[in-house]
Amino acid sequence: MNCHMITKIMAPLGFSVFLALFLLACDNRQPALEEAKHTAIGSLDAVISRDAKYAIISSVNHGVGYWDLKQNKLLFNWNHGDDPQNGIIATNISPDSSRAITADSRNFSIWNTTSGKSYGYWRAPARIRAIAISNKGRYVLMGLEDGRAIHLDMNTGRRLEFTGHREEAVASVDLSANGLWAFTGGADYRAILWNSQSGKPLRLFEHKTRVTKLKLSASGDYAFSAGTLGNAHIWSIKSGKEVAHLDLKKREYVIVSASFSHNEKWLVTGAPGRDISLWDVKTGKRLKRWQVRKRQQGKPSGAIVYAVAFTKDDRYIYSESSAGFGEKWSTQF
Repeated sequence: MNCHMITKIMAPLGFSVFLALFLLACDNRQPALEEAKHTAIGSLDAVISRDAKYAIISSVNHGVGYWDLKQNKLLFNWNHGDDPQNGIIATNISPDSSRAITADSRNFSIWNTTSGKSYGYWRAPARIRAIAISNKGRYVLMGLEDGRAIHLDMNTGRRLEFTGHREEAVASVDLSANGLWAFTGGADYRAILWNSQSGKPLRLFEHKTRVTKLKLSASGDYAFSAGTLGNAHIWSIKSGKEVAHLDLKKREYVIVSASFSHNEKWLVTGAPGRDISLWDVKTGKRLKRWQVRKRQQGKPSGAIVYAVAFTKDDRYIYSESSAGFGEKWSTQF
């Protein structure tokens, strides 16, 4: 049954039955395979590890939790000081999942994900907007409100300041697994890929709006950058040219989270409005779409999809949302 056929039987069936049939026939969104309640009231932020095995979830009432998603088990609770919240505004997990980093507006801490112990606290020179960490916690990248991006070598103390963002806030950052390449984007409508040892830009991607979300593929072949007003692009790092532009509602859509599949054929994005979308990297075509659950089913409420990631075999996607639920989705067609 297609959408055109349904309209022909609307009158005899009645509106409520018609609506149910219409949703089944015209919306290819599928329910989650699994779901787990991770916070009692709701989540303030979340990040999922590259292999979708672990997540950092900032809750409304219990600080920051480090979760084993496979076992659905809370491993550690982390806080900055005595206050469980203490303004934690940015988190990240290293690509090898050996370290985690949490940041409030002016300080960050690095954590051992096996023992749960902190390596210490460090203070930033300006307000932190975004943060990333490399394998084994060797390098840290901070995006600051004053327009600077700072790359730190935690072993030697070397610090490099990147000032290519016209003194506008750096809202999103990503870092290659080895810490060599830094990707920063901000309110100056720019996304810049630069060498963390020399500070020299390799690629400059211009946007029509403020850049709000960045992601590098694991191989370094692709970069994703998105801004306000549905402005989202997949780029070839080798050529610097656009590979695909995502077809989004320009006035409504803002991407909050993104991740490339391990085979780098797909990109998954999360957004407000409970939306998860699976995209073809080469064409920018939307392949599948899901909606995460609401906090209270049956009531008019939304949810922001804070984090998305593929399992190693790319068969499943895990998500974390502001409703406080973790969910698992199938990528199979």
